[in-house]
Amino acid sequence: MLAGTFTPVPAPPMGNDVIQALEIARESPEAASHGTIRDMLESALADIWARVLADEFGYVMSRDEFAIFNFFQDRFRNNPIAMRARKRYWDNLSVPVSEKQQHV
Repeated sequence: MLAGTFTPVPAPPMGNDVIQALEIARESPEAASHGTIRDMLESALADIWARVLADEFGYVMSRDEFAIFNFFQDRFRNNPIAMRARKRYWDNLSVPVSEKQQHV
C-alpha cells in the first residue's frame, strides 16, 4: 500500500429490523415516535454519525445508512460535516452507464 492511500472500511450491514423500523416510521409519523421504533432508529443514527465523525472527509455511507441519515435530515440542517457526508454519498453513488447516457 502506498503512503497516503486510503481504503475505506465498509460499514456493517443494517439489520432487517432497523430497515423495517425505518419503513414503518416513513409510513406513519406517529410510529416514528413509538419507543421501540424510535430507539432502533436513534441507535442506528448514532452509529452512522459516529462513523461519519471518525472520518469526516472520507466516509461514504451505504444506501441503508443514507436512508436512515436522510430520515433525520432536519437534525443536521446547516451542519457542514453532514452536508459533506451527503455530498460524498451522492458523488459516490454508482449509476449504471446506460442510465447515465439517458440523462445526458
